[in-house]
Amino acid sequence: MVRSSVFSVVVTACSFLAAAAAAQGIEKVVKVDAGASQTTGEGMLAAARSSVNNINTAELQAILKKNPVTVLIDVRTANESYLQGGTIRATRSLIIPRGSLELQIMDAVPDKGTPIVVYSSANRRSPLAAASLKRMGYGNVKNYSDGTEGWKKAGLAMESPDEDLNSILYSRPVKVIDGVYSAIGATAPGTYENSGHNNNLSFIVTDEGVLVVNAGANYLLARALHEEIKKITDKPVKYVVLENGQGHAMLGSNYWKEQGVP
Repeated sequence: MVRSSVFSVVVTACSFLAAAAAAQGIEKVVKVDAGASQTTGEGMLAAARSSVNNINTAELQAILKKNPVTVLIDVRTANESYLQGGTIRATRSLIIPRGSLELQIMDAVPDKGTPIVVYSSANRRSPLAAASLKRMGYGNVKNYSDGTEGWKKAGLAMESPDEDLNSILYSRPVKVIDGVYSAIGATAPGTYENSGHNNNLSFIVTDEGVLVVNAGANYLLARALHEEIKKITDKPVKYVVLENGQGHAMLGSNYWKEQGVP
């Protein structure tokens, strides 16, 4: 009888200790999970978003109008920016990828009092970038929370190394007036992305045929322009006029000579 009572007490005590240990273990798990949530990517992103000065599209427009020398930093890679439609058009626009920001920012923007707005496509890397710049001592940093997706949705101007990814031309011909068209080139040096199309390749459609102004920087650009001309008219190209002897005006002449065009 006594032995049975002692056994019962021991069993009860062990059950209590096990329950307490289990409860303590659960408490520890909760504490660990709570701590871990502060070091996950999403947790760090949420903390960054709450610690920086976030602005929307209307506020960014107002900033650029009031202070055009504000530095806009796109923290996507250059290739992402190119494939996703370019950067926000601004007087001082830079691409510094998020992974290189801390190492490159001092060379790009040495004055830590310079007004800076950082952005990405969808407000994920840019809050982290803005928070990091604040920690580095940059005192006038804002995060554009709408990102390029919001900027483009609002129909606002973008800058791109190539405006038409489906054509060798930087941009396709647009109608200037009746019968006059121009494929307007990049305001930049010739690059792989713009295929050397950094001048205006124009043409005039007349009753007798087409007059082309500038042969283009290379054979493929000239051919691409000709393909666009054929979409607008079935009249033949009669002449190509070179506005000067610069490469982007005349190096495509071999294509036109192949077509028998003087």
